Parts: sequence; structure tokens; C-alpha cells
Amino acid sequence: MSNALPKVLLAAMVGIITFSGCYQQPSPTDRATAAYLPDPTPLPERQYRPLAPQPPDTALFPIVNIYGELRPAIYRAGEARSTLSFQQHTATDEGNDADVVVDPSGKWLAFSSTRHSERADIYLQRVDGSSVIQLTNDPADDVQPCFSPDGSKIAFASSRGGNWDIYVMDVDGKNVEQLTSGPAQDLHPTFSPDGTRLAYCSLTHSGQWEIWLLNLSSREKKSLGPGLFPTWCPRRDVDRIAFQRARQRGSRWFSIWTLDLIDGEPRRNTEVAVSSNAAVVCPAWSPDGMQLAFSTILQPQSQEQETLPQQELWIVNADGSGRQRMTEGNTNLTPYWAAGNRIYFISDRGGHENIWSVKVDAARSATATINEPPAK
Repeated sequence: MSNALPKVLLAAMVGIITFSGCYQQPSPTDRATAAYLPDPTPLPERQYRPLAPQPPDTALFPIVNIYGELRPAIYRAGEARSTLSFQQHTATDEGNDADVVVDPSGKWLAFSSTRHSERADIYLQRVDGSSVIQLTNDPADDVQPCFSPDGSKIAFASSRGGNWDIYVMDVDGKNVEQLTSGPAQDLHPTFSPDGTRLAYCSLTHSGQWEIWLLNLSSREKKSLGPGLFPTWCPRRDVDRIAFQRARQRGSRWFSIWTLDLIDGEPRRNTEVAVSSNAAVVCPAWSPDGMQLAFSTILQPQSQEQETLPQQELWIVNADGSGRQRMTEGNTNLTPYWAAGNRIYFISDRGGHENIWSVKVDAARSATATINEPPAK
């Protein structure tokens, strides 16, 4: 992925996106062996594996942008206008960082980055900026990492098999295992709260993105219906997934939805956040599962994918009430709501797309409710 193509998704969404966030036949490479060190073990020096030979730009396969489109995307830098106080966590001036997630302890970031390669790799870093560890080193793209609930595993999407598939590895980058295969494009894994299942999105032969469920023990797979970029609610009293879905097939006008799994079947499909002048994308649950963070992209149909219009971060109650804006400016994408009530996200407010965070002020945060939506 070139430096100009930062976001797969998204990550995606950079990756993806940035998200926001990629395709070619890869050759096998050695895995990074740096250790994931718990406190109070002394921190290692910064560790980087030698980069594998990179293919020419003509061999790059298209990224999946924040709208789920398989096409190149270029993002324009801009200045933030928010008066809120922000904290910067990465400061690469080459390539771009994307797809940030935080481990259950709140001490480690995992993210994808093109800081050392035209193709994205997965990195691990302490929240304070120390101990940067490169976990993957592959001539393909590795994006959209996701920690398991116990922090021991990282699931991610990779193009190393010729198209996007879901993989899982130990948190130190070892023991990589491929979880999905086939002609579909599979992206954006998310663990269930008990760690026994994964949800992800898949672009199938129908040409429509769908949410799929994978049982990690039986390897049984099941479609949950249309949707993109799922994220599993951390609550244990409900089995709930948030995702973005186009309001009309083929449209860039997305809104945020949730569904509940009841006896293994998707129920209570509920539209939580929608806008008349923006695409609403990239949902992320609060640690208590009572609120969602998301990004908005103003007038998504009016630009030709070379630039993105104004993007903002918002929070909202899980029932759709109490919406609050958290940021303004050009790039504010792929939020992740971590322990300590900080929202981590990708921003170009420093000139390059790096990881930033903002504290959610309880005084201005929406008041959550546990009222359940009616079954549909």
C-alpha cells in the first residue's frame, strides 16, 4: 500500500479506511519474534525486522476504502479546528498509521502502518509511545488488528493469500493461523466478549458486503446479513454487534446499526445513528457497551475519492440518544474507545496520519440507557 493509500478498511476503514482500511501474490517471510512484555519486565530496545523485498506499485491491489469500495483512495491533510485537548501517540513522518486498537489492560496499542514499507504491517506499541515492536513483515498488506478479550491473541486481515482473509496470531507475532479462505474478501475481525467467536465482513459473489460469524472451535460460519466493519459489544448480558450499512445498495450514505444474536439468529436490527448530510461510519463501543463512537463524512457522494471532505468523531448512546461531537477537522477516522475513557483515532492534524486520542469528559458525555429496542 503506498503512502498515499493509508486507510484500508478501512484499516479501514487502513488501512481500510485508513481506515480506513490491497492485493498480490506474496512470498513467505519470517515472522517478527519480538516479545510482548508485561510489566514490570524491562522494556526492549526498539525492534524491527529487515523488510522483505517490496513489489512494484503496479502490483498493489486496491484497498477497501471506508465505503467498502475496492478502489484506490487518496486522503488530503487538513487542520483541525477543535478546541478540545488531544494527545498524540505516534509521530511517524513516513507512511501512515491506521486501524488503532488498545489491549484490555489499556497499556498497549496495536495498529497497521506503512512507516517502513509500501505495504502495511501490524505494530505493537505502548500507549506512552515506547517499545515499538513490528509484529508482521510480509510483502502483502496486514491490517485491522483486533485483540482477543484476554489480550493473548491478535486477529487481523491480510492479503498474503491473494485476496483478503482473516488470520490470528499470538500477541508476540508468533503462531500465525489462517481462519478464512476462498474467493470472498474478508476484513475487519472482531472477537466476541468470551473469545469463542469472530465476526467479520465479507464481500461475496453477490457484490454485497455481509457480516459473517465464525465459531473458532468448530470453524462453522454463518451469514448475519448486509453490513460492513462489525464491532462486538463488550457487554455480557446481550450478544450484540454494531456495524455500518448503506441506506441504499451501492450508496455511500451509511448509517450505524446494531443487531442482537438470539439463539444464534440475528434479531432486533436497529438503526442507531443516521445523518441527512453525512455518511455515518466506523462504530466503536465504549468499554461498558452503553455508548458508541463513530465518524461522519460530510456529503460522501460529492467527491471523487481523491480527497475526503470534513470528517468528525461523535459519541452516542446505544439507543441512539444523546449524540455529542468530539472532534472537527479533516481526518478524524476509525475511533477505538479504550479503558480509561479515552477514544483513540487516526488524525492528520500533525501533517501525517498518526494515532491521537481524546478524553471523554463525563460531564459532556451522553447519559447511557439500558432500555432495549423492540424486536423487529
